[in-house]
Amino acid sequence: MFESLSHIQRTIVFEKKGLFAVKACPGSGKTYTTAARLAHKLNNWQLSTRGIAVLSFTNVAWHEIRKMLDQNLGMTINFPHHLGTLDSFINKFIFLPFGHLIMGCGKRPILVGEPHGTWSAGNYDYDYDYDQYFDCTSFSINDGVIPTTADFKRFHFKWRNKDGSESGHVNRLRETKMKYWKQGYATQADANYFSLKILEKYPNIAQSIAMRFPELIIDEAQDTSEIQMGIINKLIDNGLKNVMLVGDPDQAIFEWNDARPDLFIDKFNEWGKNSVVLDENRRSSQNICNVTYNLTSRDNPPVAVNETVKNYGHIPEVICYKPECIQQTIDYFLHLCEQHQIEISHEKVAVIFRSKSIQSQILSQPERIEHPWLVGRYYVRDIAKSKYMAEKGRILDAFKLAEKAIYKGLHNKNYCSANDLNNWILERGFVHHRQNIMHILRCLPSPTGSIIEWVKQASDILRCHNMPIKMNLKPNCVDCSFDELFRITEDCSERFRIGTVHTVKGETFDAVLLILKERGAKGGYYRTMLSQGLKTLDDEELRIAYVGMTRPSKLLVIAVPSEKSRTVWELKLLN
Repeated sequence: MFESLSHIQRTIVFEKKGLFAVKACPGSGKTYTTAARLAHKLNNWQLSTRGIAVLSFTNVAWHEIRKMLDQNLGMTINFPHHLGTLDSFINKFIFLPFGHLIMGCGKRPILVGEPHGTWSAGNYDYDYDYDQYFDCTSFSINDGVIPTTADFKRFHFKWRNKDGSESGHVNRLRETKMKYWKQGYATQADANYFSLKILEKYPNIAQSIAMRFPELIIDEAQDTSEIQMGIINKLIDNGLKNVMLVGDPDQAIFEWNDARPDLFIDKFNEWGKNSVVLDENRRSSQNICNVTYNLTSRDNPPVAVNETVKNYGHIPEVICYKPECIQQTIDYFLHLCEQHQIEISHEKVAVIFRSKSIQSQILSQPERIEHPWLVGRYYVRDIAKSKYMAEKGRILDAFKLAEKAIYKGLHNKNYCSANDLNNWILERGFVHHRQNIMHILRCLPSPTGSIIEWVKQASDILRCHNMPIKMNLKPNCVDCSFDELFRITEDCSERFRIGTVHTVKGETFDAVLLILKERGAKGGYYRTMLSQGLKTLDDEELRIAYVGMTRPSKLLVIAVPSEKSRTVWELKLLN
């Protein structure tokens, strides 16, 4: 594992101490470097009750670190060390054991909302039942109420008055949050918010964590929020001496989740003398490096060092596509792959995009319609989805979703905690419970045709099984099919990978077709941003495009919907 490290990587792995940041370009092997530093530390670790915390922002990222250790050295991460997400670390060592001290709930908190489970509170009979917004709101570092979802259509009101002041709805949201906090419920965003408050109020807790984990390594640190960085700062203030932040601010694409790439840049500068730049690209050809760096504020393009691809001759292309004939553009791209003798497979070829409406066109499916689910009856959605998943062969996932949904429907609950579920299973008997849930899944109607008709039939079947669950949809909702509501795109039989830029972040392909619209998701024209000289650090939409452009090793094609856009993109990237 250590033999292939460059001189700079070896410095990071074997020599660096104290507080430092590593600013890494795409394809620089930052995750590999992180795993190598961890391996070196583990080989020389002598503290039996104090360990290293290695954290990232997604399960995929830390699983990759664990996989590298296992495959290269046969090493596993055990006590006293911790490998996982930053959120899981915050939950385990700060929020869950100490959240009750500041929430006023008098018991161990319960995490609700994604990714911990669906939240279904609220009553559709009232115009504004603010309970339904508990899982998509939280508080900022300055104690203001903020949305925690990119889907602003969930809110049936405006957050600001015409004069810019807070609307009355925001105060109602604040009251709702406090009501459920006192009952012990919290979202992940709430957990982070309270964890910072805990460390501020009880510095002895911060001191004990700094003692327990004298070394902290954070991968993908460009995705840190202000509150998360505040937690890291509190640990440093209370004795944490060794912190390594690894990231690329040009690849920060989670602003909807409060990611603040400027915070990483501030740390890089603050720890400047000890910080490091990784600017060797081990993924892409020099042609791709030369083109994509033009979107960034870097002084020079990364240096391609992969002997297999660094001199690959294809120069990235910008082409036009007609929205109504998008398949022709894909056919051109696949033909180009064949010309370059690139095997067309899910592992090597990808068609990616910013907008999911592009996916709808590729898969010849209509765009996502307005959902028919009644607020306060989201278990109806979950029961329907569990049947759909079961039919697609995802039996275990279907079972887990169904049992929670049925529990909520029977007990008229907004949330099903692990404790609630365990008590219910004990009452019914483990074997009987499993047999009953599986039997219901088999008996539910086939997930085809009208969702309105399916819900009526499912309601009758549940009643016949002594489960009088209220199966209601929105009054006068638009009828739709299961595929329109739940289509599982992973089952697509295409020969190549299809997905959004967000779903392929961190991955490598031989060839990539990036399809962009005229505007980004926030409404701004790409060509306006480019004409104004904006760079990746200025706008998240350009960072998302940049992440997509830096996935391929050999062949990059960027498709845009007009000649005007093509001219501006070519001027920016190819001149």
